[in-house]
Amino acid sequence: MGNIFNDLVRTIEANQANHARGYFNCIPFSGMNRLESFIPGIEQSTYYLLTANSGVGKSKLARSLFIHNPYEYLKNNPQDDIKLDIYYFSLEESREKVILSEISKYLFSKYRKRVSIKQLLSRGRYNTIDPETIKQIHEARDYINEFLDVVKIIDNVRSPSAIFNYMQNVAYNIGTFFDSQGVELSRQEHERIKADLPGAKDKISYYRTTHPRHYVIVLTDHISLLYNEKSPTGSMMSQWETMSTFSNKYCISLRDKYGFIPVNVQQQTSAKEQVESNFRGASVTEKLEPSLDGLANNKETQRDANIVLGLFSPARYKITEHRTYDITFWDNFYRSMHILKINFRIKEELETGTMKILRGFVQKCTLKNQVNCWEIWKQTISS
Repeated sequence: MGNIFNDLVRTIEANQANHARGYFNCIPFSGMNRLESFIPGIEQSTYYLLTANSGVGKSKLARSLFIHNPYEYLKNNPQDDIKLDIYYFSLEESREKVILSEISKYLFSKYRKRVSIKQLLSRGRYNTIDPETIKQIHEARDYINEFLDVVKIIDNVRSPSAIFNYMQNVAYNIGTFFDSQGVELSRQEHERIKADLPGAKDKISYYRTTHPRHYVIVLTDHISLLYNEKSPTGSMMSQWETMSTFSNKYCISLRDKYGFIPVNVQQQTSAKEQVESNFRGASVTEKLEPSLDGLANNKETQRDANIVLGLFSPARYKITEHRTYDITFWDNFYRSMHILKINFRIKEELETGTMKILRGFVQKCTLKNQVNCWEIWKQTISS
């Protein structure tokens, strides 16, 4: 017990010293002050879950918070001496489509041009781009190559065990195993562990990345599309069993054993199912908003996650007023973010946080046109 206490005190002191020097012991959600008051940022050894109905924008939110935000932070804060690797297991979109999205994002960020993927590929009678845009796309080469050095987009690894094995091999190459006495295992012992030889893992007590500020984000989008696994008896697992295995066996192991940061995207059940099964006394809007009970195909994943965020689009259900606000002005450009779970935070506190974030969004959006509301959303959670 004494050793544990002493280790914790050393951690407390070291983190306080880091904070005093300007490193906040996480990758902050930069410029998102309202959100940061409840969720400081991206923390090592933390499991995040994002949920919404289909087509609401959960993949965009996941990329914004867990790809673009940490990548930009890495570039803009070299003094923090962090190392970042993002492994994006894209089960819904091909690697090429994800990169096309990044080119589109680059054109908007640098030139304020809105260019869709269909326009980039000149698909259809009315979709194409001009020579100036092609020139600007060529200028994006270095940006995209640097981006892909940090963000590994993987679209051909699709089962829970395959994703875990992929990431376990990453762990073997970026860190070290120690025994119960704190002695680093030998190179030969590490090779035996990599080869998964009998008894090779018996001496392992804990693992550390070589770089102490190495953030390894494992983003899987979305987990209902995982290939079903075989059970120990040889039969195929159900979708529910496959998702459970991925979450409570593999994601928890990546978090607790290796200190990695699992981020899973999960659908909500259909609106009709939620309305029919919801509890007595709730309004229609409350029934439709994302919830822990509304997680599709497997409601148990939220038990494994440390933080669960939901995204909601009232306009798709013809709702004109949301949380006392008239949203007819924004229509389908309006989104609300809901903090559904944070370990050690009470429900009333989370509801207050959701309303603070939402109120700022509404106040800013009333001054702008609909086209800019997605950008305003990011500005909102920053002020």
